[in-house]
Amino acid sequence: MSDTTANTEAAPAIAPAVENVQTEVQPKAVEAPVAEAAPAAEEAPKTEDASKEEEEEKKPEATKSIDRADYKNNRKYDPSTQPVTDDPNKIRSQVEFYFSDSNLPTDKFMWETTGGVENKPVSLKTICSFKRMQMFQPYSAVVAALKESAFLEVSGEEGQETVKRKKAYTSSTEAQKARLAASVYVKGFGKETASTQFDVEAFFTKFGQVNLVKLRRNEENTFKGSVFVEFKTEEEANNFVALNPAPKWQDQELVIKKKKDYLDEKTQLIKEGKMEPGTSKKRIFFEGSIKGADRGRGRGGRSGGDKGDWKSRRDNDQRNGFKGGRGRGRGGRGGRGGRGGRDNRDRNNDNNNKRAREDDGDKSAEPAAKKVDTKTEAAAQQ
Repeated sequence: MSDTTANTEAAPAIAPAVENVQTEVQPKAVEAPVAEAAPAAEEAPKTEDASKEEEEEKKPEATKSIDRADYKNNRKYDPSTQPVTDDPNKIRSQVEFYFSDSNLPTDKFMWETTGGVENKPVSLKTICSFKRMQMFQPYSAVVAALKESAFLEVSGEEGQETVKRKKAYTSSTEAQKARLAASVYVKGFGKETASTQFDVEAFFTKFGQVNLVKLRRNEENTFKGSVFVEFKTEEEANNFVALNPAPKWQDQELVIKKKKDYLDEKTQLIKEGKMEPGTSKKRIFFEGSIKGADRGRGRGGRSGGDKGDWKSRRDNDQRNGFKGGRGRGRGGRGGRGGRGGRDNRDRNNDNNNKRAREDDGDKSAEPAAKKVDTKTEAAAQQ
């Protein structure tokens, strides 16, 4: 999972991601968010398809099986289902992912531990404590594998090793755009099992080098059956979308399209009033800042708002040509509109603030490029 930075390292293969982004070209990806600054759409919006998909995504995967007391229990991901291994390639791929542009800027724990652009070294034992890393044994095998990495640097006395990137992370809007161009949206993976993250990763590696595989989840932390996948290059993403016949998942047909096209379709539906903007309260972490959660609307910066009134707000917005601070009102800048919508890092609503080690890829949305589009696109990513 790689983010888009202006670096030029060779990108690793796909690494874990427990839900839910780099452009170095980076290490492998696992799951992680993809930055979003969106270039112009390649095709006209397929509003009808997007609308149907949105309706399906809102249907509970299995209502009676949802744990409403603790949403964490709705995530089925369990790395203990994987066999223990000392495979140096898998070890490098996973650890490189944690430090990659695809994961680092959206992973609060890794960003704060490394200092982001400061590139501080991290204790290797801390990295090995991550859930997904516990399949890699013994510790000495991890050390040996990382010493051969072209992307990471290992130092320190035996048993006290630290690791950091050889080239520090640098923020780049162009890199984020490149990552978006190399990303696809795919739906049709059914219900989640303990090994779904790993199974889906293995599925996509057959079609090119993958930086990130992010399982998308709803507010109850239930898998939507769809994923965002970031390939190493835009060409690989385009080739995947153009496959004929299209690949299937366990004999089931898949909905496949470029991620940007998917986001553009949802944005268009929201603007036309055919789809209600997402109401997710997820807080999105990106490069040290947290966005989202506060969705004040109208006077007083009211958070949340009356869902049944969204069409009225839509009509007012349309009369105003969707200009200005749609959610400003009197009480300041509401999360839905005003200046809050201009900082496009909000567009990565599919990401969450969980540590990469928790889901190794759970960041269903990706950071957005700085000052790139409108608030509607942020809602579309949910």
